[in-house]
Amino acid sequence: MDPKIDTAQLFSQATTQAPKAHRGQDPEKLKEAAQQFEAIFIQQMFKEMRKTIPDDGLIQRGNADDVYTQLQDLEAAKITAQQGGIGLAELMMQQLMKD
Repeated sequence: MDPKIDTAQLFSQATTQAPKAHRGQDPEKLKEAAQQFEAIFIQQMFKEMRKTIPDDGLIQRGNADDVYTQLQDLEAAKITAQQGGIGLAELMMQQLMKD
């Protein structure tokens, strides 16, 4: 079993557990779904940014380090999205709430 976090699975969970977004729906539920999407987007950005950090080889990194880093990035992304994030959730809300 591969212990790495599968972002496709996270996205699938977020879209199936989140309420369906359409006009006239509860804005709080829509906001929650938009924030979940933004959190996944931010986590992917963190993942890509970490790829640019060179491995100097001084300290051996193992699979546990990778899992811990991914979980840390996921939590940081969730908190960032809840606190306003990069504005993606806000833009999605504006677009979805248009009449």
